Amino acid sequence: MRFSPARDRAKRAELGFFLLWLRRPGRVGALVPSGRALATSMAARIDVHAPGVVVELGGGTGSITEAILAAGTAPQDLVVVEHEAKLCAVLATRFPHIQVLQGDARDLKNLLEKTGIGPVKTVVSGLPLLSMDDRDCQRIVAGAFSVLPPRGEFLQFTYGPASPVSRQTRSSLGIAGRRSDWILYNLPPATVWRFHRNPAPASIRAA
Repeated sequence: MRFSPARDRAKRAELGFFLLWLRRPGRVGALVPSGRALATSMAARIDVHAPGVVVELGGGTGSITEAILAAGTAPQDLVVVEHEAKLCAVLATRFPHIQVLQGDARDLKNLLEKTGIGPVKTVVSGLPLLSMDDRDCQRIVAGAFSVLPPRGEFLQFTYGPASPVSRQTRSSLGIAGRRSDWILYNLPPATVWRFHRNPAPASIRAA
C-alpha cells in the first residue's frame, strides 16, 4: 500500500509523538495524537467571528491545530504554545503561516506579552491536566484566564467523565465548567469541557 507524502508525514509525526511519550509521559497526554472527531469537536466551540486570537496550549503534532484552521480560524489568528522543541519544529513545518511559540503554559501571560500577541478570545488546551499536580494545573488555568476577556472561554479535553480542573481550583479562580461533548470514537474516549468565569452577583453588577 502506497501512502501520499502528506500521509507519510502524518505517520512519522505520530511515531515521533509516541516516542516522545515514552520518554516524557508526564508532559505528553496520550499515546497518540488526538483523533479527528475530538479535534473537530474542540474547534467547533470557537467563535470564528469574534475578535481576537485563539491560543492553543500543547499543540503536539497538530491534530487540533489542523481542525481549528479547518473550522475557519485564519492562520494569523492562531497561536500555538508548545513546550517541546521537536514538536515545535513539527508544527512550524506543517503550519508555516501560524505562530508557534516554544514556552511554558504556566507563564502564558508573560510569553504572549513578550511577543506582542493579543487580544485573546479563546484558549484551547490539549495539556494533560489530570496527570499534573494541583499547583501546576492551577497555574496553567489561571494563566489562561489572565489573558482572556470577561466572557472568554478555556476549552480543555480530558479522558473520562470527571472535570479536568478540580473543584478547589475552580473555586479558587472563580470559574465554572461544563461538559460540552463526549467523544466515544476517540482512542481513548474523551470529553470536551468549557470553562468560563463565574458571573458577578447582581448587586455587584449594579454597583
